[in-house]
Amino acid sequence: MGIQAVAFDVDGTLYPNRQMYLKSVRFGLRHARLMIAYGRVRRAIRSVRPIEDFRELQAKMLAGELSVTPEQAGELVHKIVYNEWEEIIKGVPVYPHIREMVLDLRERGVRTGVVSDFPVERKLTFLGLSGIWDCSFSAEEVKYLKPNPEPFERLAECLGAPVPETLYVGNSYRYDVIGAKGAGMLAAHIAKKPEPESIADITFSDYRELHAWILQRLSS
Repeated sequence: MGIQAVAFDVDGTLYPNRQMYLKSVRFGLRHARLMIAYGRVRRAIRSVRPIEDFRELQAKMLAGELSVTPEQAGELVHKIVYNEWEEIIKGVPVYPHIREMVLDLRERGVRTGVVSDFPVERKLTFLGLSGIWDCSFSAEEVKYLKPNPEPFERLAECLGAPVPETLYVGNSYRYDVIGAKGAGMLAAHIAKKPEPESIADITFSDYRELHAWILQRLSS
């Protein structure tokens, strides 16, 4: 089976999470209560159905955690999570060889995309990876976070490639690999070692390895 499109998660996939964690220590201490509550809400919201308005629901759930109004909770997320936290990514180096790989694939006619559970455009700019994608969006825009099928369905539609010939690359086995495989896509897991009985099509730790693997499977 060939590959006609390749898409990526952002955090921990385009750059090492460790770099972001180190730069986030002060931020995490300063906003510990908010970020702990926000993490609980993000985990819980993945299993909620149906969702009419993602950010409205997120604000309502977070308000319950923090004992504030939904309006106040929404403002906190916008100001601190979607702006202040995103700014920390400035200066974080991307994984070696990833930009070269994406540009080479595009020259070969492979469509490329980015899908993250968080807003993506400013992060791509900060990472120096903007303008090289055929498709980029946040799962929030389709109301459901990974591993729900909606982000992957939207991705396939956006890329215009057959689902079985679309490869999704991510660092989270639970959200990225299981989500992509559940949607019928190929999945690449960036990790030091494979998960036990992994269903990923490839586990890799160096983008040169993934690049070579993809080149062997390009559709003619």
